Amino acid sequence: MTLNYMLGRLTSWYRTLSRRIFVKLILLIVIPNLLLLAIINQLMNKQIKQKTEEMDNTLYVLEHAASREIRAIFSDVTTLTNQILIEPDVQHILKTGADGGSGPASGSPTDERLALRDKYIRQDTMRSILSRYRLVWNNIFSIAVIDRRGEIYLNTSENYQFDHNDMGRSLLLAEVASPDQSGLAWSTNDALTKNADMITIARKIYGVDQPRQVIGYVVVNLSLEAVRSSFETYNYYDQMIFGLVNQAENTWMIYDKKKMTGGHGRLFSDRMAALNGHLTQPEFRGRSWRTVVMQMEKRDYLFVGLDAEYISETSSRFRRELYYGYVFFLFLSVFISILGTKVLSARLGKLNQAMRKFGQERWGTRIELKGNDEIRIIGDTFNSMASHIEGLLVSLKEEQRLKRIFELRVLEYQINPHFLYNTLDSIYWLAQENRQSKISEMVSGLSKLFRIILSKGKEVISLHEEFEMIRIYLSIQKIRFEERFEFTLNLEPDIAEYPIGKLVLQPLVENAIVHGIRRLRAKGQISVTGGKMHDEIVLEIRDNGIGMKPEQLAKQLRLLDADVLENASVSSSGYGMKNVDSRLKMLFGGEYKMTLHSSASGRTGTTIRIHIKETAMLKMKFAL
Repeated sequence: MTLNYMLGRLTSWYRTLSRRIFVKLILLIVIPNLLLLAIINQLMNKQIKQKTEEMDNTLYVLEHAASREIRAIFSDVTTLTNQILIEPDVQHILKTGADGGSGPASGSPTDERLALRDKYIRQDTMRSILSRYRLVWNNIFSIAVIDRRGEIYLNTSENYQFDHNDMGRSLLLAEVASPDQSGLAWSTNDALTKNADMITIARKIYGVDQPRQVIGYVVVNLSLEAVRSSFETYNYYDQMIFGLVNQAENTWMIYDKKKMTGGHGRLFSDRMAALNGHLTQPEFRGRSWRTVVMQMEKRDYLFVGLDAEYISETSSRFRRELYYGYVFFLFLSVFISILGTKVLSARLGKLNQAMRKFGQERWGTRIELKGNDEIRIIGDTFNSMASHIEGLLVSLKEEQRLKRIFELRVLEYQINPHFLYNTLDSIYWLAQENRQSKISEMVSGLSKLFRIILSKGKEVISLHEEFEMIRIYLSIQKIRFEERFEFTLNLEPDIAEYPIGKLVLQPLVENAIVHGIRRLRAKGQISVTGGKMHDEIVLEIRDNGIGMKPEQLAKQLRLLDADVLENASVSSSGYGMKNVDSRLKMLFGGEYKMTLHSSASGRTGTTIRIHIKETAMLKMKFAL
């Protein structure tokens, strides 16, 4: 019951024109849009995948660029320390310290003064050398040289000092002193660093003449600005980390959110050697990072990471924006559909209302629609059709009126044929008894004429029957007019059985007698012929009567050109010819025509020709 009730309500709701149009428009919008959504989703996934691959490629490019910058910084430090360790004075001072100093060790005051003087000279010489190198190289906070006895030679631009306690706590010096360590070692939070904005770099100093002998250490404190600036330059997505891990994987520094931090121990759970050259997604500070790890010249590891949440958010934002755009477009389409439905249904409603009124015979109904669309064209076509239909109705009414006139006139002259036959037969026998040959001839001819005219109700007879009727009719008229004219009939045998409308030639022959021969003082001649000319059957009625005046001929031609019989023309003298013309047009249509030639001067008389296509007559013959 509930389902039937809902279906009934839905059917009732769907009946209005605007709702039917709305539902169809919605279907036209929703179905293609669902297909479009599937295509968009597929393209979007492909685009997101392409975007992710583009980010991965960018990470490789940024890692390569940052690695070049870091290698350049460490290369500069390597060059600086190389120049320092080959200095002859540096080598001499460090060797002297390695050999236990110079001079006697008696402990006398003089010896102590000499030792202090030598120490002062060494300190002054070393500070001078280190100062020269520090001033030449940018971003250098301090340079320190430490001999094997722990003597510290320091040159600094800041209030920076370190002592033997700091050296004892320094993991960096312990790493450099390790036999396995060669080259540079670095740290950003060592006991020797003492500044959050510095990186401490240290290396061994070997003797020039004894390359395997360690005679001291050089410690350089470098500003982190150079490293931070390099990482900042390549922070393309502003959600990136850059990091450096030493070869032993026990010291690291990371650039994150424009800050440099460092530490000791394992940074990631996996070893850097296993991650080298691959895209990974390790955890750092509670977040996942899409990371590229590459080893620089088989030593330290440089890694570049992009926040995985940022990648996910970027993809989600791209997806949301596309969906929001699609939803906006869908709602816009629905809104336009609703608005268009109202406008369209209002215009179609006007058209429907006008058609209903016109269908209720409320003549004169018209519709006015604005615009240049198809509905306006339909409205204009409806107006044109309505005008045409109303014109046809007017013509039909006029034809019905004329038809009633003809019917009334026929009724006025209608005679019971059996009564007429019996009467004519009685007159014929009375004439025979009284030996009145002309009377009997006329009555016999008239009787035959009526039989042909009635012809058992047929409207179409053969040309042979039509010519026979004309022969009888002219014979009767010849007796009536006391031999005042002669007539000739000539019908080609080939066309004798072709069909023709009944009483087509009789009115024309009657016109020839009444209007042509009757007022002629000389003896008249009437000729009726029928024959084939090319592809036409030509019937000709010719007389030598008085002819027509130009104005009479023009009037008759205008009457033949008229499509509808007016009441005035029905009673006019040209009615007989127009009647024949109208009947032949009804029978043969455009394959028939009538020509008229007449002149009142020269006594050339009047000639009427009826032209009918032979194919039309054959078609009618086979149809009967």
